[in-house]
Amino acid sequence: MIHLDYIIRKKNPAVGQNGFTLVDILVGLAMASVILVALVSLFTTMGRSYTTQNVAADVQQVTRAGVELMIQEIRMAGFDPIGSAGTGMVDNFDDGSVFDPIHNGKVASTDAIHIAFTIDDDRDGRIDHCPKKDEDEESTEDDESGLCQDEDDNTENEVIAYRINDGALQKYLSSRTKAPFWEDLTEENVSNFSFTYYDKDGAVTDDVDAIRTVEISMTVRERAGRAGFVKRTYKTRVRCRNIGL
Repeated sequence: MIHLDYIIRKKNPAVGQNGFTLVDILVGLAMASVILVALVSLFTTMGRSYTTQNVAADVQQVTRAGVELMIQEIRMAGFDPIGSAGTGMVDNFDDGSVFDPIHNGKVASTDAIHIAFTIDDDRDGRIDHCPKKDEDEESTEDDESGLCQDEDDNTENEVIAYRINDGALQKYLSSRTKAPFWEDLTEENVSNFSFTYYDKDGAVTDDVDAIRTVEISMTVRERAGRAGFVKRTYKTRVRCRNIGL
């Protein structure tokens, strides 16, 4: 016996096959839109986080590298194995000091944002601090560079200084072939920087002859896209092992 509903479906196949209504389609589109917005928001957040983390890592590396370089050299401040070079912290590079006038006005006194010191790295009992003169150049008593004797040419860069200038950490360099100059060690992104000096008893001091420990604090700030700025601060203390022995 053939059922009636079978006969009806045979004559009209569309009967009993329901499709999507307009409401169904609109609801589906709305749900897809919500999911798409959520995915876009997720990927945007992940992208910003990735950018921020990369910038943070770079800032951390720059800050640490700058401070670590200073740590290594500050530890050597006052190195004078022979005992005749008179090395130590320096607060005076003017014409009345024992240094060549070429340093005058280029290196500030040791203070909160400057530090300068000397070492006898080549162990010759002298502080090398001058560019090497031409072979045919003769020094005279009236020569502005008369103090710069051959023995004092800066083969080992024994005058060392650091400073902050326009947001950049800089190191003072004087080689055998170049006049003294300041070299940028970082970009102009140092937002905060300071030296604090301590005497042998751990008290804060501004007397260069009493300095035994130097505290360095450096903050580097760099933009990380729409996330704003990333800041990292590195702070440490360094004992001047060769001063006050």
